[in-house]
Amino acid sequence: MLQVFVNDGGTLRAHKGAEGRGAEGQGAEGRREPLPDETVWVDLLAPMPDEVAKAEALMGLRLPTREQMAEIEESSRLRRIPGAMHVTVLTLAFADTDAPRLAPVSFVLARGRLATLHHVDSKPFLDFRRRAAHQGCRTPKAEAVLRALVEGIVERTAAVLRRVAVELDSLAGGSFRVTALPAGTEPRDDNRTLKRLGQAGHRIAKAHESLGSLARMLDFLARGPMGGGVVGKETRRWARGARLDVTGLDEYAQFLSRKVGLILDTTLGRINAEQTGIVKLVSVLTVALFPPLLVTSVFGMNFAAMPEQQSPAGYPMAIALTVLAAVAPLWFFKRRGWL
Repeated sequence: MLQVFVNDGGTLRAHKGAEGRGAEGQGAEGRREPLPDETVWVDLLAPMPDEVAKAEALMGLRLPTREQMAEIEESSRLRRIPGAMHVTVLTLAFADTDAPRLAPVSFVLARGRLATLHHVDSKPFLDFRRRAAHQGCRTPKAEAVLRALVEGIVERTAAVLRRVAVELDSLAGGSFRVTALPAGTEPRDDNRTLKRLGQAGHRIAKAHESLGSLARMLDFLARGPMGGGVVGKETRRWARGARLDVTGLDEYAQFLSRKVGLILDTTLGRINAEQTGIVKLVSVLTVALFPPLLVTSVFGMNFAAMPEQQSPAGYPMAIALTVLAAVAPLWFFKRRGWL
């Protein structure tokens, strides 16, 4: 899908005549029309080849392909060419689901215009497009749009980390509880706790990787004049400040990662202690029941010459020996502190 935003008297607004496939009233002839000269931002979401061609004609350069966006080398993600620059960052997508993932987004600045290319519509882009389409944005320049989008990505990542922190506090309250739960309280489910810890750790790892790519991008922007002065002083100054925010969030993500490890170790330790207690109890009961089993086995033999069978006190004596054989080991274990 191709969406175009133009400078309308100092306000960024959606251009109604050049939307890509999926927009209302857009036919094949509309897609062949060139983009307007007032274009500030071209957003390409999983674009078709003809939509990419229109954006390339407007920008005056080739846009990165999906394969190039997936490259992990810094030379592929951060590039400067005369009069233009191209950066690719990783953004959090589907962070509110059980399967968060990283989606690459490419930003291309050239000719005073910004082109963004992505194949997953993340929430920061969706929110910014809606705001520009419905009420307009006071960001009529390409660099301002770039700053707003990156700030949206950072804020979205911060919101995800805040939610993870709240969830970890809840899990920590159950793991580190000293007093017993009151009667009627739902019993603790360690399997569910382990799953929630795994999901939290997965989100934190994705956020950490995204913040790392954002930090490298901001360093790239803040590193003085680039590509013939594509990025101005205001953007370089903003990049230095945003880099501090991203660094702080990355440190916070590392703290949360360590907290996940602490809660995980505590939960596994508690499970291990409970299993050890169960094994201990079973072992003690097994040893305690062995003597009375031996006594009953002896008195249960069916030999003809057994004096106890002819004695009137044989049965009470067998019962007494069985009880004594059961109580004596339990008394011994209790005295030694094994019970």
